[in-house]
Amino acid sequence: MPIESRPLGRTGLNVAALGFGCGAVGGLMTRGAADEQRQVVRRAWDAGITYFDTAPGYGDGASEENLGRVLSELGIRPVVGTKFRLGPGDDADYGAAIRRAFHASQHRLGATRIALYQCHNHIGATTDLEHGVVDDDAIIGPIASALRDLVARGAIDHFGITALGETAPLHHVVASGAIASAQTYFNAVNPSAGWAGHAGAADQDFGGLIDRAGEHRVGVIGIRSLAAGALTLAPKRHPNASPRRGAMAGSTFEHDESRAQAMATIAREAGLENATELALRFALSKPGVSTVIVGYSTLTHLDDAIRWAERGRLDEATVNSVLNAPR
Repeated sequence: MPIESRPLGRTGLNVAALGFGCGAVGGLMTRGAADEQRQVVRRAWDAGITYFDTAPGYGDGASEENLGRVLSELGIRPVVGTKFRLGPGDDADYGAAIRRAFHASQHRLGATRIALYQCHNHIGATTDLEHGVVDDDAIIGPIASALRDLVARGAIDHFGITALGETAPLHHVVASGAIASAQTYFNAVNPSAGWAGHAGAADQDFGGLIDRAGEHRVGVIGIRSLAAGALTLAPKRHPNASPRRGAMAGSTFEHDESRAQAMATIAREAGLENATELALRFALSKPGVSTVIVGYSTLTHLDDAIRWAERGRLDEATVNSVLNAPR
């Protein structure tokens, strides 16, 4: 069956449940060859993938530049989301900083208008731009005001956040009505954004953030569905992929990889190909998730993801097996 189309919160946009991540983890759009980038994007578009996610921080602008070039060459117009990151001193005039970042991204993408513009900073109780943290009241107040001004100017259509940081401030922002989307950390080794309490001792508990987003019609974009590659259990990373074996939300890559072994067992018992299929379809199975971003290194990675996404959501018993696995 074709990849499911889902509404992106209250934006009025519909996006394919499987998204295209242009970041450094998969690395295709930051380190891949131009012909390969064009081939993979073409395949994704033909398969019905409609949301492409990038940011200035991916390859120091290379991801935006390469995505913009490829979309122009192919003559296609998917929903593109990019981001801005506020740095030291930007709190003196959030609006000016956001406009500068927007115009730089606009130039790299070769776009007159950007569908979704997202704050890439972590969100906490106190602003600390030396460490990339913005407080929740700043997001809801002056930052959202500056972004509404870009909407009014016709520069962007919608805006949102990368929902990383402290759990309580994240819930505050999502429930505020100020944002249209939230990129939410959610995967089989830490599914607490979907089911509160299902986090390991070393993990951040996101407290059911996806359901909170649903209550306020905020579109959820699932990120790190493969736990930065830990859930692939791949013995060697592709040359396009980031050599860094990083993790988020309190865990370590090695711990996530050890938990992925349990997911491989569940996958075999469920008749799935491997832990990677289980991980992707688990992320797709949570009600309220609009699209799940996967980062690709090669056409093979994309073809695998398309095949698995076309199979749809997992059955309830398999979802419960993932939730009840040791953490």
